[in-house]
This record gives sequence, structure tokens and C-alpha cells, in this order.
Amino acid sequence: MPIPAEHSHRFVYHFSHIDNLPGLLHLGLLAKNHAQFPRKHRSIAAEGIQDRRARMVVPCGPGGCVHDYVPLYFGSVSPMLLGVINAKNVDQYDILYFEFPIDLIERADAVFTGASANTMVPPAFYSEPEDLAKLDWAAIDSRKWGNPDDGFRHRRMAELLLHGQLPVAAATRCVVWNDAAKKRVEAIVGTNPFPRLDFQDPRNRPHWFTNFATGGSSSLVKGPKEIAGVFHAACGYVEEHAGSHTKTAKYKNLKHLLEGLRADFGCLPHTAELIGLRSENGMHRRTVDIHSKDVVEELLLLEEYAALGRKHQMLTEIAAYLHDIGKGPRARWDDNGGLQKVDPDHPVGAMPMMAQILTEHVATVTASSARTLLKLVCYHDLVGDVLGRGRDEQQIIDVADNVEELDMLFAIGKADVTALTPRWWDEESAERLYGRCVEAIKSASED
Repeated sequence: MPIPAEHSHRFVYHFSHIDNLPGLLHLGLLAKNHAQFPRKHRSIAAEGIQDRRARMVVPCGPGGCVHDYVPLYFGSVSPMLLGVINAKNVDQYDILYFEFPIDLIERADAVFTGASANTMVPPAFYSEPEDLAKLDWAAIDSRKWGNPDDGFRHRRMAELLLHGQLPVAAATRCVVWNDAAKKRVEAIVGTNPFPRLDFQDPRNRPHWFTNFATGGSSSLVKGPKEIAGVFHAACGYVEEHAGSHTKTAKYKNLKHLLEGLRADFGCLPHTAELIGLRSENGMHRRTVDIHSKDVVEELLLLEEYAALGRKHQMLTEIAAYLHDIGKGPRARWDDNGGLQKVDPDHPVGAMPMMAQILTEHVATVTASSARTLLKLVCYHDLVGDVLGRGRDEQQIIDVADNVEELDMLFAIGKADVTALTPRWWDEESAERLYGRCVEAIKSASED
């Protein structure tokens, strides 16, 4: 049966990390179970759904299971990509979107679903193009980032599944983030056959999740490389400008800064901005200043804190006081009735503020102490995100230069989580994660 005329103009989409491009040029898109599927493939899929896809039976077409097929989405705006971005597992500019004509559905080895094939209860499977009429096209074509319910979100992610293999040259175009990404792709592709490189048309077929506050020029949430870039820039700034305000700085050193914070949370302009600042996030029932002091109180009670050396205790306590300054200034939220919106970038957003504090408000600070303090604030959410939000644990190993820094990251992460809701911190999972990180860090130091 031919594709219904009302759907014949459509495309289907597969996105992948640029690190996979050399393999894609050589072998094309491969099913997870394909004999040649590369071991070093950079997966951006949520690990929690892989077991379900490996077991989910495909009841029509060539049969087998979902992992026997190359997956493509009917919709260009993918809730899965949004989830990956919010987990801070990828930098969005590293994502390549391959657009294929919908007539791939006419292949004998093609099947498609009415919803994402990653749920406990399998979706409906189809093999006849006429059954495209059964899909929820209002959901698939939605350009909104949110979803009214979970069922709608899964119907948005209806999939076309192609058995075995699909050459990337069969795509009509490859959509890239910007001109810099285009140049990177061109350098890798060389003279190999490849679809036309293009940028998204946000009015026609949008793909990316961008930050409207920057005019759509940056990612909605910064990924690992962007975060690291901002962190290193802040470290460089402090190293260059430390001690430049010795005559005007309010605090002689970090010890005096901590004493000032203990006596008056609002002793810095950056912390004063947080006093009375309420959040529209229902999980944050207390104002940002009260939450920050709650985190300090939790930290001081932890065994993990007690096990730290005196200097590391000081740095971790200062970081606990300052960890949420990136949620300010208050003027950011004037258009939202003064309520602070959920801001996944607030840890990295604190870096310019931290650089200012360490150069203008503290007279003297060593480069090593500044770097550690910047790291604790920039990555205070890292351990909690790995345990509870699907963030890649390799990021902890990449961030912590030694076991001492790992100990501090776990201490501030645990204090931040338990200050909100103690039951969110899974001690057994945390201990296993800590053990794996220690082993990896020690192994790296021995190489």
C-alpha cells in the first residue's frame, strides 16, 4: 500500500553524537544488535530504557526485538533529546540530526509504532503505510517543550524501525547546530558520500532546544564541555586578577570570608540578592537564602564532612553558602512575578559571580584554593544528578582531580540533596558510586 497522500511530504529523524560520525560514514546507522555495531559508539540514549528495548518483541514485519532495528522518530522536536540535554550529558552543538524521507516506510523490513518503544507496556506496532493514520500527529507535530501528560509525550516519540542497517547517504540532509559544527563535520566527512549539510528552520522543522534569553543562540542547558569551558575561564580569571583589590576587599582571606558568611548570609552582594527569593519549583518550599543555610547545617552534620581535613572543610562550607548564587540576581525574575524559575544552569552561571567574589571581595586567595572552591560551586549538583537524574557518572571522574576533591563533591552533593528531601539520597547507591569513582581516579593516577 502507498503512503497516504497527507503524510507523503513528511520526514523521519535520527540524531547522533558527532563522535560517532567516522563509524557512521563506514557502516551507516546500525541496529544495536547488529554484528558490526561498534563497541565505542557514543550513546546518548537513556540507559534505563535499553533493557526494555532489548526485550521488547516486534510482532510484525521481520520480527525479532526492537534492538534489531535502527530507530527513527516521526517528530523533529524530540522529548528524548530534551531529557538528555537536561541531564547535562551532551553538548547540544555536538548533536547531528539526520533527516530521511518518510518513504523508507515502504521498505519490506520497516515497521513503526504508535508511541515510543521504551515503555513497560509495548506500544502498537504496524507494518502497513496506511496505518500511519492511526498515529497521533497532533502530538508528533507539537513544537512545545512540555507535554500535558506522559502518554502524550510517548506518542510524540512514535518510531519508524528499519531492520539491521541504514546508510547515512540515504538521508536528505544532515542538520547541524551552527557553522562551526558544519566545519567540523566537513573535516570528518572529507570526500565520502554524505547528505547535504544544513541548519534548522525553526519556523518549519525545529530540532534544537535553545535559550530564549540569549535570542536562541545558545543551548537551553549547557553540556559537559561548555560547563568545563566556563569553569576553566573563571579559574584563569581568578589566577590573573587575584590580589588586585587588596586595599578595597572586604575580607582578608577565605577564612575571614567564611566568618562573614556565618555571621551574616547577606554579607556579599551576591548572597544578599538571594534573601527572600522564592522559587516556583514546588520542591523548593523555602527561600533560596534559607535553603542555602539549610545546606550548610546539613553539611556540618555529615560524617563525610567530619572526615575532611580542616582546609577542605573550610572550602566546602564556603561553597555550601555560595552554591546557589547563580540563581540570582533577583532582577532576572522580575518578569516572572519575582519567582525564580527552575534553572539547570545556575551552578555554571555562578562562575562569573564567584570570580568576582574571589578577586574583588577577598584580598588574597591561592590559585589552588580558588580552583577547588570554583569547582565545588560549579559542580555542586553533579553527584546528586548522577544518582537521581541520569547524569553520566564519568563526569565525576573527569571533574575530580583526586580523592580529596571527590570527597568534597560527595559531601556538598549529599548536603544539598538531603536539605531538600532526605529520602532522595540513596546511601547504598551513593556508596557504590563513590567506590567506582575512587577506583577510577586512583587507576588514572597510576597510569
